Amino acid sequence: MGKSTSALRPSQRMRVAYVLTVVGGYLDAYTYIKRGGVFANAQTGNVVKMGIAIARGAQDTYLQYLLPIGAFALGLFCALAIQDQLEERGIRLKRRAVLATEIAGLAVVGLIPLGEAHNALANCIVSFVAAMQYEAFSTFRGDAIATTMTTGNLRKFIDALYLGTVRHDPKKLAQAARFFSIVIIFATGALLGTLACNLWDRAAVVPPIACLLLAIVFITVLRKQNMSE
Repeated sequence: MGKSTSALRPSQRMRVAYVLTVVGGYLDAYTYIKRGGVFANAQTGNVVKMGIAIARGAQDTYLQYLLPIGAFALGLFCALAIQDQLEERGIRLKRRAVLATEIAGLAVVGLIPLGEAHNALANCIVSFVAAMQYEAFSTFRGDAIATTMTTGNLRKFIDALYLGTVRHDPKKLAQAARFFSIVIIFATGALLGTLACNLWDRAAVVPPIACLLLAIVFITVLRKQNMSE
């Protein structure tokens, strides 16, 4: 039986998932600590905060949450557009193109001064590139894993753990271990992001850029090896 196309996708390698998950947790810590208490990767917190601001009549603050929500939606749209354009041309570089865009976006964020007057732009850029990452990297080793947020991963960890322990399914136990590792790595990314923010201010975006470059290397090597999961 031949290898499936999906099995050959290097983005399904767990090493790529781990690197991107570190970036996901890291960037949430960065924007929350240094860019006005905004969660740029996952938008649930921003939607809640926007609702609270509107309910309290804080019309001067709700936009700081609405703008990254809009940027996230635009990032999802653009990731799909990139995918369509590259697939039409038979070019298999979608994931690396998304990562290159993310690197460029974070480099720009590193040049934007800290402060209320500039944070909205920085948060929009981070939300935009995080959405592209979320859209382009959604499946690893056959599991739907989110690298920019963790609630769904936590639920899937418990689901798999239940099936593995109660119904004695060893495959589910292995799946539970994968999801548990993703949750821990996301938290580790947030921890590292917090430490970096305390040390480097705007330059704290440099480590995630390095991680994204590493992910591109992993994907390129895996593509050349043409290995299945």
